[in-house]
Amino acid sequence: MLLSFDRFGSRMDTATTQFTDRMGLLFEAEGQPPISGRLFGYLLLSDDPCSLDQLAHALRISKASVSTNARMLAEKGMLERVCRPADRHDYYRVAPDLFSRTMAERLRRWQRFTQAVRDARSTLPIRSERVRARLRGYETAYAYMVEAIGEALERWEQAPAGDRAAGKVATGGASL
Repeated sequence: MLLSFDRFGSRMDTATTQFTDRMGLLFEAEGQPPISGRLFGYLLLSDDPCSLDQLAHALRISKASVSTNARMLAEKGMLERVCRPADRHDYYRVAPDLFSRTMAERLRRWQRFTQAVRDARSTLPIRSERVRARLRGYETAYAYMVEAIGEALERWEQAPAGDRAAGKVATGGASL
């Protein structure tokens, strides 16, 4: 395991710090707070749920910032808040079905986009053939990708969990 524990929680080694920082940059590029990416990256590497205190200590950020970002990620379905008996602290972990959740949400966003373009094509008085072709192209491309990725997601979810975890799910003739 990449994380070593002291009495306050875990301390990160250099490689783990670089990974969590990289996740922060990736989240920032998607319009999310970088701290949420660092927090997610840290929990992605953690075997056990972590308390807000542990997370604040490991990431060297305020507990309030950890709390705000953990709640935001939990609301998005990326993290789960877990409780321990006789312990008043909040603990967080990466949602076990994170991949399926996030892909399903992306598909819903693409479906909404496709429908909005479809509605525009059928209801707006668009005179320009170039604009009509652009909208038709977007609708066709997004509809195709929604269907293809939706089918792939179904195959993924139907594969045994052990095969998914071991990288044994077929990917166009190869396994990971």
